[in-house]
Parts: sequence; C-alpha cells; structure tokens
Amino acid sequence: MAMCLWSGGRAFETNVATGGDQSIMSRAALNAAVLAGPNRKVGFLSEANYLSVHTVLGSGVEPMYFSDTDDLYAAVEDETVIAALISGVPDASRFTVFSTDLISPRAFQMMPGTQSRDLMEAVDAAVVRTHNPGELQKAEAANPPFQAVEVHTCRTDDPSKIPFPAAADATGLLKDVLDNKKLRVLAYGSPDALPDWKQDGNYQVTPMTGFWPDYMDYFMAQFRGAYGSDIQLERVWMTAGGTDKILDGSIHMTEPYYIYENLFNDRVKKWSHTFSCVVVGYEQNFFAKQKGVTTIVSDGQDTCAVALQNCTNQRVASAITSRGKLNTAISDGDNKKMGFLSEANYMSMHTVLSDKVQPVYYTSTDELYAAVDSEEIVAALISGTPDAERYNIFSTDLISPRAFQMMPGDSSKDLMEAIDAAVVRTHNAGELLLAQDANPPFEAIEVHTCRTDDPTKIPFPAAATATGLLKDVLDNKKLKMLSYGTADDLPDWAQDGIYSTTPATGFWPDYMNYWMAHFQQAYGSDIVLERVWMTAGGSDMLLNGSIHMSAPYYIYENLYNDRLKKWSHEFSCVVMGYEQQFFSKKAVLDFSDAGATCDDQLLACTRKDVTLSSAPTLKHSLFALLLMLCPALS
Repeated sequence: MAMCLWSGGRAFETNVATGGDQSIMSRAALNAAVLAGPNRKVGFLSEANYLSVHTVLGSGVEPMYFSDTDDLYAAVEDETVIAALISGVPDASRFTVFSTDLISPRAFQMMPGTQSRDLMEAVDAAVVRTHNPGELQKAEAANPPFQAVEVHTCRTDDPSKIPFPAAADATGLLKDVLDNKKLRVLAYGSPDALPDWKQDGNYQVTPMTGFWPDYMDYFMAQFRGAYGSDIQLERVWMTAGGTDKILDGSIHMTEPYYIYENLFNDRVKKWSHTFSCVVVGYEQNFFAKQKGVTTIVSDGQDTCAVALQNCTNQRVASAITSRGKLNTAISDGDNKKMGFLSEANYMSMHTVLSDKVQPVYYTSTDELYAAVDSEEIVAALISGTPDAERYNIFSTDLISPRAFQMMPGDSSKDLMEAIDAAVVRTHNAGELLLAQDANPPFEAIEVHTCRTDDPTKIPFPAAATATGLLKDVLDNKKLKMLSYGTADDLPDWAQDGIYSTTPATGFWPDYMNYWMAHFQQAYGSDIVLERVWMTAGGSDMLLNGSIHMSAPYYIYENLYNDRLKKWSHEFSCVVMGYEQQFFSKKAVLDFSDAGATCDDQLLACTRKDVTLSSAPTLKHSLFALLLMLCPALS
C-alpha cells in the first residue's frame, strides 16, 4: 500500500509490505527452502561441522564455510546464507533457532559383564529417579543457555519397578563402592587444569557450577538415599587412558557427559562398554534470520514504518517457538495453562515443563485447536503431528528411541553386530531422511548410539565364522522379525506404515527396504525377511531365540515383566527417535484490516501487545515509542 506522510518538514511516499517472508523455523522448512532455491547456501565454521549434520539436510544444500561466529552471524543477517550451524548455542534473541533433529545421547559408562551388573542397575535406578521429578529441567533452568533433551532408554511412572539392588546382596563394583564408601567417577580434565565449560560445567570454582555438577548433585542425592549419606563422590581427572581404567574396573564409571556413540580402539563403544540409562541428549541447532515486516522507504526515513517493523519483529521474537520460551512464558506470564487430550499425555511430558504449568484437558483435537486460537491456553500437545500451516510447532525435547531388539548373550552377539553394521550404513547414506521425505508428515529424529564417518570401522561379522542367531539366519536364508499385528488384520498406521497393501508402504517398510539392502549386500541377495505377526507373546519368542529380532519400531524404554527391557534384552544401535511436539499460536503480522494508514496498523500492532488492564495507556505508550525512534519530534 502507498501513503503520503509528513516527517521532518518533508513529504515522501513509503511502501509498507505487511506480513513479509516467514522465518525458517524448522529443519523441514530449511530443506524446503533449499529445494525451492535460488539460495541454497547454509553456513558452517568447518567442513567437519557440515559433515556432522549432512545426513539430515537435503541433497541440494550448498555448504559455505566461515572463519568465525561473527562472520557467520553477519552472513545469516545479510542473507548470504539462508541458515547456519555453530557448535554452541546460537543467540536466540537475534535469530530463529531450531533443531537439527540429530541427538547425541550421554550416559554413565562402565565395564561390561557380571562385575558391573549391580552397579549398572543401581545407577539406572538413580537416573530414573532424577528424571521423574524433573531434575533435568531444574538443572537446565539454573544454567542458561544449556539445553537438555530427554532421551529415554528407561522410563516408568512408578520408580519402584526400577529398584536399587539390595546393599546386603551387592556384588562386584557396587560392593566395592559400598565397602569403601567411595564412588570413583572418570572426569575429563587434569587436577592442575580443571575445565571451565561455562554453563555446561565450571569445575574451577568451589562449589562447582553448571548443568553437569548440578545434575551430579541430584544423582548423588538419589544414590545416597538408597545406600547411605556417607557415600563420597570422587572425581578421577584424566584426559587419556581413562577408558582402560573403566574397562578394568579400577574406576567405577564415567561422568554422565561422556559421549555414547564414540569409538574405542576403532570399534563402536557399544560393543565394549556397559551403559546406564541415557541421562540426557545434546542437540545442535540450526539458526536463521528472523523475518517480520519488510519496509521500503523511497526517500528519507519514515518513523511510523520503522515503528511498525519493530513492533512486528518483536512479535516474531516473542512468539513461543521453543520449549525454553514456553517455560519462560508459563513461569513469568499471567496465563499458565497448557492443553492436553488426557492426563496421561500431560504426565508423559510434565518433567520437561515448568512446575508452574496448569494442565487443562480437552475432549478433542478441534477443541484443543480452538483453545490455542483463542489464547485460552498458551500452547498444547497432541499425540500426532499438529497443523504446521496454522501453528508454531516446536520440540518437546523428549525423545523415545527405537531399535531392533533381540535375546541377550553370546548367541545373539554376531547378529547384533551385523544389525548394527547395517543400521550405521543406513544412517551414513542419509536413508532415514529419504524414507521420511517419502512419507509426510512422518518426522524422524536421528539419535546416535553408534556413529562414524567410516563404516568399515563397524564391519559385518564374517559369514564363514558366524555363530548363534546369525549362523541360523545364513544357514536357512531367512531373517525372522517380530512385527506388531496379526496375519489376518495387518496394521494400517498411515505414514508410519501400511502393511495391508502389497508392497507395504510408509516410513518403516521403506526403512526396512534400505536396511535389508545393506544386510543382503553383506550376506547374499537370497536372504529373505519374514515378518512374524504377533500382538502378545512375542518378547518370549525373542528371548528364547525362536524369532531373531524385533522390528525396529519397538519401544526401547518399555518395561518387560515389570522390569526395564534394558535389563533383559539386547538392543541394536538406535535407529531413530520419535518426538512429540508442542504447538502454539503463530504471531499475527498482517494488520491491513486495521486501516489503510501506517498509523492505524501500528496502533493495532501495539494494542495486541498490551493487556486489557493497560489499554488506557496505549496512546501514551505509542507516543513514547515514536519519541524513542525519532528524538527530533521532542
């Protein structure tokens, strides 16, 4: 629209385009922008940074490298690149920040075998008890801008189902801890050069500060609650050689920040270590330019146009587009209500939400949508994927990992390693993204418990020396996979998987086609996948080896016979994670209905930013804003 305004004694025409281009606010939107072009450039500080996330980006992306963060920030703001990635946390006040959908899990690590069994169960019991009262959220909130993603390989609303082993019967490493009243933990650093990782952890001060020291305080409170307040935590500082001391048991376990997916002696750590329940996930984030109103001034500087742009930009910046912003809005705002379809939905998420949240329950998705639209609630959660055209959608930061499952022990060792080798090859080829993009609106989160840029370091066991379950597969040319359903009522899970058609369609059938291609390449194209359809009793057949493995969509963190599956099953490398998402109302940026003049639209934009109780001061606030932008008016 065009209007004639008077400013500084001069008349000029200005064009104000309300609405403007929308910010890129998700990985899916970034990949769509790359596909649409013409700008396909994404910025990084090194090729290694790009390679760490390239599997979640569309094939058309053009990586561009910068020498420092300031240069990268400038390139995003001047739109040399459409988005970027840094190793740390981007400035959320300056940019739109969104998930890479790639998670690095962190867990306590210890020696394998019977010597660590009781300690592993005790550590798991303490980890679950830190998760259930929301102590991750408390440690995160106390150490901004640290961001914790909950990745659950163990989960129950009843911690009594994950008991601490009895002290009187303790064996191995746990007995050593209890006898000597000392829990020895491998910590990265040296005694004369303790690390300062800012909000992650500053070990140079007394008491230590940061997320990980705070988390360890919560963990030790749970551990001591079970075994006595006189148990001491002793950090053993090392920068090299510590893994050997973990594997011989002379140090009981690592700190929980050690990386799960790393290699040890050029082999997957998963094949040599015992891991606790995952404590937390680290997640890198992309960031993009915040976009609001675009103002084009033909002569001079129009105060109203600038004020309108600032107002709408502020709306974009203050929109609830992340769990951090949601919790801030709940903690600091007047409206603390969030919508759910059931109490169970709320209970599944409450540990990642502010303790001030007030859950409200609705009978249908339409009612929930209406409550968000009317701002009766600040945000909501549904079990499926919310309408991305209508709402801001953002991560709950709570991931349910999925993996192949099988019997534990020597009989499954070769098959487990073969499955891991095929999983890693699907990851490295970007086949999760291919399967996801072929089945919208399915969304896959990459959760890596195994990761390497060189798949030869995760070899398939040789066919000639195969043992146990893998030998049975190769001898009979048949890989039997437990699948949820019945032969006469095959499941239809829409984009997740439709098995009633021939061929089966959806994400999981597509993924299994990719996975089988790698398995068959290693062991022969005559290997046939046989789905064994069951809705009950399947775990028993897995655990006796009569079915080789489960489908990869089976839930990692579930219980079996009222105990953690982690304590009874063998798991492959995590294939991917399911993630539920919160959603909130999008910021209103188009005020053209408020009137033809910029002043009318600025008034409407500002009015929507104030509460009813402050509405009488609107005119004064608007004039103050104009004075701030144009001191000459005073």
